[in-house]
Amino acid sequence: MKPEQHVSVCVLLILSVTWSANGGNILVWYTEGSHWINMKPVLETLVDRGHQVKVLVPSTSMFMNSSEPSRFGYEPFNVSVSKETIEEFFEEFLYFSVYEMHTMSYVQLYIRFIDVMKLNMHYTFKVLDGVLKSETIMNKLKEGKYDLLLADPIYPGSDLVAEILGIPLVFSLRFSIANICERHCGQLPAPPSFVPGAMSKLTDKMDFSERSLCSNN
Repeated sequence: MKPEQHVSVCVLLILSVTWSANGGNILVWYTEGSHWINMKPVLETLVDRGHQVKVLVPSTSMFMNSSEPSRFGYEPFNVSVSKETIEEFFEEFLYFSVYEMHTMSYVQLYIRFIDVMKLNMHYTFKVLDGVLKSETIMNKLKEGKYDLLLADPIYPGSDLVAEILGIPLVFSLRFSIANICERHCGQLPAPPSFVPGAMSKLTDKMDFSERSLCSNN
């Protein structure tokens, strides 16, 4: 075979492998507000790279619109709480954050914050029930043969769903204080880190002990 022919054959083989390559099948956990706005460009980029993307959308969602034109798909599911109830909760939380928080003592603030978090967790479990306790939705997710679950860590439950489906969990960002939730719930590797954890007050210039502290807190 002539050298020119050899090169042509190699090019054709490379092109055939490229054409036959398939992207992954990605399931996306629901999120809201600015987190959903930030997530959408990531999903668009995944679609551009040949991946199939399906997004879980609860009936209580205030920002995710499954009826709008989109290059990725949606998987709506019902929640046993009305959208109006969730909107009312968010309005109360914003009012507390903007108008009440700075007027309270530390004890009052702690008690009020715990009450808010309890109510938030109550609604979170309702949403999670809408996925896990729905035989229809769970069958769809299992039959979807997803390669991984992509999630924004602000809304919990994605780690449990990923474990049930037997697929890897990937977080779109590190959100919690010192990245604790992402490491323990998402099972992220935690070697001594050059990236300071959120609210750790460390900079990008850390000695070994500080980097170890940042990864293990």
